[in-house]
This record gives sequence, C-alpha cells and structure tokens, in this order.
Amino acid sequence: MSRVHLTVALTGILLLSACSGGGDATGTTSEPPVAPSTPAATSPSPTATTIGCAPGGDGVPATAQAITTIDLDGDGADDQLWIDDDGAARTLGVTTASGATFTHPIDLAGPAGASAFALRPAATDPALVLLSDNRVADLLMVQDCGLVDVTDAEGKPWQFDQGFAGNGTGVGCVDITGDGEPDLVGLNDVDGSITRTQITLTGTVAAAGTTDTVTGGQDAADTAHAITCGTRTMQADGVHEAAA
Repeated sequence: MSRVHLTVALTGILLLSACSGGGDATGTTSEPPVAPSTPAATSPSPTATTIGCAPGGDGVPATAQAITTIDLDGDGADDQLWIDDDGAARTLGVTTASGATFTHPIDLAGPAGASAFALRPAATDPALVLLSDNRVADLLMVQDCGLVDVTDAEGKPWQFDQGFAGNGTGVGCVDITGDGEPDLVGLNDVDGSITRTQITLTGTVAAAGTTDTVTGGQDAADTAHAITCGTRTMQADGVHEAAA
C-alpha cells in the first residue's frame, strides 16, 4: 500500500472510531465500520527475508561436524553451520531452519584443519561466514541462499591474514566509524599496538576503509589474535573440522 493510500485508510479508520465511541454525549449511534474492499493490500507479501530459503538439498551429512549458529537466511530462526570431509572433498555447508542446504568447497591447506564462523556485525549487514585454517580466513557472504566468495576489486578472494604473512593477526566487530553500529574490521597487533581496519562491502566486493590504532592490555591483544564478533568467538561459536 502506498503512503498516500495508507494515510487515507488510517484517516478513515480514525473518523469511524470517533463516530462509534460508546460515550457519545448526544446518544446517537453510528453505522458499523465498513470492511476494506481490498484487505489483502494491508498486509505485506511474504518475501525471502521473512520466510527463509526454500527447502532443498540433502541436509547436514551424517559425517559432518555441525553447530547451531545465528540466523543466516533472515527468517529469524537459528541455522546450522557444518564442515564435512567425505574422503573425496571437503565441504563447508549451511542448513537452514527452513530446510535449505547450500555449500562451498574448502580448499584451505593449513595443517590445523578448517574452522568456520558465522557473523553479522550489524543488524542491517548481510550474513557472513569466515572460513579459516588458522593461517588465513576466507570471507564468504550468504547471498540468494548460497555461499558466495567475497572478493577484492580485482576479483581475487578476500582473505584475512591471521599472522601467517605479517599483514594481520585477527578479525573482529568494532564500531570504528562512530555511528553506533559495529563494523567488520581486520586486526593487526604489533607489539601491543593494534591497527584496526574497517572492511566495507559493496555487494560481494570488499575494500579497506577507516583505519585507526589503539593500545590495550592482554585482553585486547588476545582479541586481536582471534576471530570474534561481539561476545561470540570462532573458538566457542564456530564449527571445527574433525582431527585427522
């Protein structure tokens, strides 16, 4: 319903209510309100953000490591994040409460195995998944009921360094822009001086944004060497590949 139609409808309802009040001093009565001729127009149509992804796929494999995680498809219900190795391929997967399953191949080769962590820095941000081998972390986005690679402007997969290449040490969610909403940031701790770099997303393309440098105690250093988002952490709230 357009704003104009909504205003007219509300005005009509208010006028009818005023005429039908039980405490009318004149003792007159009013005709009962007439039902709208198009009641369906007063309710929004269901969308993918309210009903979740359509059911499909094979669900969580029996051999997978799985964890209940945040709502990834926008229907308000927690979903499942899982990692599976069937001997032929390693797979990262999401199975939603609505019954949809979508996957992404794992090609990280770190000896520690793979871990995955779902996050949504701010309520209006897209759902993201970090896939890590404890050396680097690939950034994926949940888009159109699929797991899509986030890339840089040249089309290369966006990776956070976790101390392997000396460019970063962790990932977090921090309000670096001062707008009251957490931002996705890359963290780099160098002898207690922590550089925080905002990662902006335009569709599935990431870029470095605002940067600052802070200092802190041991807790800040520990956080700078981890993957976290608010009170949630990769260690406690992520899914981890089974040990070989």
